[in-house]
Amino acid sequence: MKILIIDDNKHHAELAAKRLEQEGWKVTITDDPKIDETLLKYHFILLDYSMPRQTGIDILKQLKERDIRIPVILMTGHGNELIASEAIKLGAYDYLIKDTKLIYLDRLPSVVREAKSKHELIETNRFLIQELRRTNDRLQRLTLIDEMTGIYNYRFLSRQLSTEIKRATRYDKALCVCLIDIDFFKQINDQFGHPSGDLALKTVATILNETVRSVDFVGRYAGDEFLIIFPDTDLNDAQRLCERLVDRVYKNPILIGSKRVSISLSVGCADYDSQTRNTADSLVEAADRCLYAAKSSGRNTVKSIQDLERTTSSSEPSEQLQPSF
Repeated sequence: MKILIIDDNKHHAELAAKRLEQEGWKVTITDDPKIDETLLKYHFILLDYSMPRQTGIDILKQLKERDIRIPVILMTGHGNELIASEAIKLGAYDYLIKDTKLIYLDRLPSVVREAKSKHELIETNRFLIQELRRTNDRLQRLTLIDEMTGIYNYRFLSRQLSTEIKRATRYDKALCVCLIDIDFFKQINDQFGHPSGDLALKTVATILNETVRSVDFVGRYAGDEFLIIFPDTDLNDAQRLCERLVDRVYKNPILIGSKRVSISLSVGCADYDSQTRNTADSLVEAADRCLYAAKSSGRNTVKSIQDLERTTSSSEPSEQLQPSF
């Protein structure tokens, strides 16, 4: 163990060093240390309270400010409880009074060992707490984030949509939901394999997440379906944004082997209505009907609930877009 003694009294410092060296420990003496990361090479510090340049309390404060965690024992010739209390508050592990008969030197090794054990226990607890926090963060992420795509999952989307509907109801705010499906996704899996299907999902998720606003919520709803929640957004604005998404995804084909494969999306958009679309289920169901209409009209397009309301039963279905692969 390497120990640093900080003391301006050379005689007392050398006596303490001699006693500690008898335990097989390496000791360095200084009366003017540099308070920085270089102190971390020592396992322990014996710190004198009364020194001409700065007190032991001053040094303890600097160690705490710089978050330099080294076990410290404060030594002083004054049996002052106020000093002892202040030293402990600042992180000192113990307080040792120098007596004129030098009896404290006999106690010094055991005090160092006790303080070292206390330090190791505290550091172990600190590590365990940090690990617990990291584990909790990972678990929290797993409950909210889709593992494959890195965007929100169904659980989060369902909870957030209910929250946004309550907000829209209470404050009479606009709210839109858009349901998105990758066209011919099964054919991508069947023709190129599931890893290529996973790549398509990740690519679409990335583009969606990068294109929406910071106030919007985009997540994987189920399989190859994605859901976007647009708070404070009217239907026309949501539809225009989704049209940009469809265009951007199609213009960024994925590379499968040596083949570039374009991905097209079908999108259905529905807006909150206090009378007919005022629950999460009814709003998503409306968006799903619009999504079906988008697929029926040729795919690679966006259909809104407004479009459906304008459509008559006599409309002829458009020729469907064929996959680019």
